[in-house]
Amino acid sequence: MVTFLRAGLGPGVTRLLLAMVVFVSHFSALAIGAPAVASFFALSGYWIAGLWEQQGGDGVRRYAGFVVSRWLRIAPLLIIAICGQAFIDAMLGVTSPASSGLLWWAAQGLIAGSASAGLVLPQQWSLDVEMQFYLLAPFLALLAGRLPRVAAWGLVGVMMALGAWMFHTGTALSAATVLPHAGFFLAGMLWRMRPPMPWAGMLQWGPVFVVAVLVAVPSVRPLLSSLHVTDAAPPEVRCAQALLMMGIGVAFLPLVLRSVRVKSSKLDRWIGDLAYPVYLFHWWFRSVVYHLRPADATALHKLMDTGMALVGTLVVSAVMLWLVDGPVQRWRRRLGGGGAEPVMVHV
Repeated sequence: MVTFLRAGLGPGVTRLLLAMVVFVSHFSALAIGAPAVASFFALSGYWIAGLWEQQGGDGVRRYAGFVVSRWLRIAPLLIIAICGQAFIDAMLGVTSPASSGLLWWAAQGLIAGSASAGLVLPQQWSLDVEMQFYLLAPFLALLAGRLPRVAAWGLVGVMMALGAWMFHTGTALSAATVLPHAGFFLAGMLWRMRPPMPWAGMLQWGPVFVVAVLVAVPSVRPLLSSLHVTDAAPPEVRCAQALLMMGIGVAFLPLVLRSVRVKSSKLDRWIGDLAYPVYLFHWWFRSVVYHLRPADATALHKLMDTGMALVGTLVVSAVMLWLVDGPVQRWRRRLGGGGAEPVMVHV
């Protein structure tokens, strides 16, 4: 397994695979999307560190240009996805926060802080967190650049521990605050600014170690039951799930970050660009499928409608990439918005 991953999936393929993990999480009873989102955060940290270094201007002008460029990177498709989901909810007769009025729409446009007003796309919490990170990224880059390498990676460990403590004390995995996820962003930034990661050679065996512990240690094995979490799950189960998901995210971190060192072909870049609309637009199809699916649907029925949803998601994502995202990002780069970096799933 490690040898296969070390062989080098391109960064684009890696991002699409992570987006598909989120898809599977939303179309099944497995709550496995959180480690993929944590990986997106780390990849985002890597690319944003490089973009900040490239950003022209000084002081306030440089910062403002950076933030506006990042907003333009994620907002166009996100706004289309929100509008489309609001329409679908209305057609299905589902109560939606989109009917809250103008202030709600204004909050969605800002992205950072939008979750507090209510979301029509559940996965949008991660984009809220992402936009918060963009606002903080220049300051984190300044801090990471001034600390010695070992101290900077030590700070990553502290931030990871803080995130684990927050999850242990009841913070939800989807809490729209950057703090419990800051360790992943910072790890990605340091992978770009202060490589290599200490003990990277040993850490690449992290996924194997996690699987071995879950299989071999009886007291840890019950954590696997937290992979299936419903709204009625007690708080202690949700805390266990959050800690397990964070542990898996940390275990895969060195392998995910290795993908950015693999030379990306034109096809790989296109595949990576496809990951963001897949992350956004699969919820359109998920909403319709789960609304129309009968309560006594067979496994074959579920497999078929999930397959159709996947095909629909890929088609809509490719069209959005061609008609909207590609032209917008080319225009943004002409304005000085930076190179052809991936958004979080991006993000």
